[in-house]
Amino acid sequence: MVNPTFSRIFYRDAIKGRSMTDDIWTIKELAAYLKLKEKTAYALVAKGEIPGFKVGGSWRFSAKEIENWIKEQSGSGKN
Repeated sequence: MVNPTFSRIFYRDAIKGRSMTDDIWTIKELAAYLKLKEKTAYALVAKGEIPGFKVGGSWRFSAKEIENWIKEQSGSGKN
C-alpha cells in the first residue's frame, strides 16, 4: 500500500514496475495525492467533480483517470 504522505514526484517514481492493482487508489490515497482533506475529497466525488467508482460501498479511483482529470482541470482556464 502506498504511504498517503507521498509527494507527486516520489509517487510517480514509486509506481514504476508495479502491478495494475496499484493503479487503483482509496479515498485516503486520493486525498493525499491531491493534498486535500478526506472530507473535501468525499464532497467533490459525491458531486461528480472527481472521477471515481464504488466497490462494495467504498470509493476507488483510477490513477490514470485522476491524472487525466488533473490535465483537464489545468487546461480549462487557459483561453
